[in-house]
Amino acid sequence: MLKKIALVAAVAASFAAVHSVDALAASKGTIAILVNALDNPYYAAEARGADTEAKKLGYDTIVLSHGEDVNKQNELVNLVIGKGVKGIILDNADSNSSVATVRTAQEKKVPVVLINREIPKDGIAIAQLSHNNLQAGTEVAQKFVEAIGEKGEYVELTCNQADKNCVTRSQAFHQVLDQYPDLKMVARQDAKGALLPGKQAMDSILQEHPNIKGVICGNGPVALGAIASLESAGKKDVVVMGIDGSNDERDSLMQGKLKASVMLQAQGLAIHGVDLLNKYITTGKTGEPERQLTRGILITKDNASHVKDFYYNK
Repeated sequence: MLKKIALVAAVAASFAAVHSVDALAASKGTIAILVNALDNPYYAAEARGADTEAKKLGYDTIVLSHGEDVNKQNELVNLVIGKGVKGIILDNADSNSSVATVRTAQEKKVPVVLINREIPKDGIAIAQLSHNNLQAGTEVAQKFVEAIGEKGEYVELTCNQADKNCVTRSQAFHQVLDQYPDLKMVARQDAKGALLPGKQAMDSILQEHPNIKGVICGNGPVALGAIASLESAGKKDVVVMGIDGSNDERDSLMQGKLKASVMLQAQGLAIHGVDLLNKYITTGKTGEPERQLTRGILITKDNASHVKDFYYNK
């Protein structure tokens, strides 16, 4: 897994190492790749995909994490701009607050490709690539109804209501589930997108609602947390589904614990982002629409073995 690089000192050292005279002569320049957290499987997969593709195209890279901190993100963007990067691949810290960050790069004539999270402004980033969370949420919800039936009690654990992607997934769930009047949501809680809060939320909910038939979750870590809680309570018949498609989810699917997930194509999205950035650097345009959606892949026990590091090997 890629190592997290310290904010200033280590970044400077990394640039010194990467940008030797010989390296600069041999490469097309440097692309900066900024994601949320390099110790998170999803973001690590994004970074890995972008890093590999950029190097294949002849670029040096610098990979950094902003920890979903807008201020740190701004510092890192200004830092890499000052170092003369050719472009930036960015999974931004906050959609609304990142408008100014991307505009700063645009004003310095450094092209930015956004992956995973969009911003609410067009014409600033050269591309905004995101997952089709409506499709992902709809497919999971349909599979959820198939598994638990059209009546009974269920719980929703959202992944992070401050994240537009998570909000869209929840809306997609309810576009399907709310069509069934006998299917009752007895609890809904924001589990912050992480395993431990997911387990804690499920522990609390089970005390009041011990007879639930299913738990639908906004992302994979939350789903795995719910499974851990249910196992501790001896409730192995409760259906749990989520969205993400990590290796841990794959393993849980193959063990029959997690019933379904939609794998988000993190590496594919990042690779496409680098390809578009390369086109822009070399030709002055991408030749494609700014906003693009990538479909997720429905994963069950039957096809889980094809998943590795958010890449689906057919």
